Amino acid sequence: MESLAASKWTNSLLYLTLILSTVFLLHSQIATNLLVGHHPLRLKRSPDLPLRFRDDGTFKILQVADMHFGTGMVTRCRDVLPSEFDYCSDLNTTRFVRRMIELEKPDFIAFTGDNIFGSSTTDAAESLLRAFGPAMDSEIPWAAVLGNHDQESTMTREELMSFISLMDYSVSQVNPWADVPANYVELPKRRKIDGFGNYDLQVYGPPGSVLANDSVMHLYFLDSGDREVVQGRRTYGWIKESQLHWLRGVSKRNKVYNNMGLFFFCFYHCSSIPKVGCLDLDSINMLQVIT
Repeated sequence: MESLAASKWTNSLLYLTLILSTVFLLHSQIATNLLVGHHPLRLKRSPDLPLRFRDDGTFKILQVADMHFGTGMVTRCRDVLPSEFDYCSDLNTTRFVRRMIELEKPDFIAFTGDNIFGSSTTDAAESLLRAFGPAMDSEIPWAAVLGNHDQESTMTREELMSFISLMDYSVSQVNPWADVPANYVELPKRRKIDGFGNYDLQVYGPPGSVLANDSVMHLYFLDSGDREVVQGRRTYGWIKESQLHWLRGVSKRNKVYNNMGLFFFCFYHCSSIPKVGCLDLDSINMLQVIT
């Protein structure tokens, strides 16, 4: 009997060892499959929100346009003196942006298109990470729109904006959400609108002030497109009527919710906008920021 009991105990121990070994191997395999670029997945780092004015009533925006970032040190500068060409690269742009952030200490950074130069890189995601690196390192809230060159590499415009929206401290959005009834139970959907990167950001009053819970300024971002063919000729894109319709609607709604005479900034890349564009919004205080 003792021999039979010992045999059962040995078999149970071997069976338990087999189960633990199998679990360990499965865990190791799953962990390996969850690695991206040999680094474990992690959550996006988010900035302190909402955006708001300082105690002294100021809100500083640093605008960065047309970085045309490629692959870093390998990508040489264009339109520089021959004597500067050998040592001028994307790294000069990185140092410049980092230095401007250190000097100006902005509350918000706006990148207004041609952030990367698609034809100069074979990995759009890696170029975006390097181009926006100084902003992410600063932990300052930032947002971006696309220009006419960003999509010329390995990602579509929708993929680019999706990726940008998931980067650390980015408050960028792919597109606005569609308005849905209060009893709507399905997942919300994006509004049908031309382009990718049309969205509205609110800036609140100073902390502790009577305006601390009110949005006193709105930052509108619009996708001005990349390329279009008009009458057989290739030209730059423009802001479409569906985008203007959304912009008029959201600006009027914001005015209804807040009667204090809001200020608005409108960020987009190309200036090819019809006469019915940002300046024809029921005489609101709009400043267009283009590159």
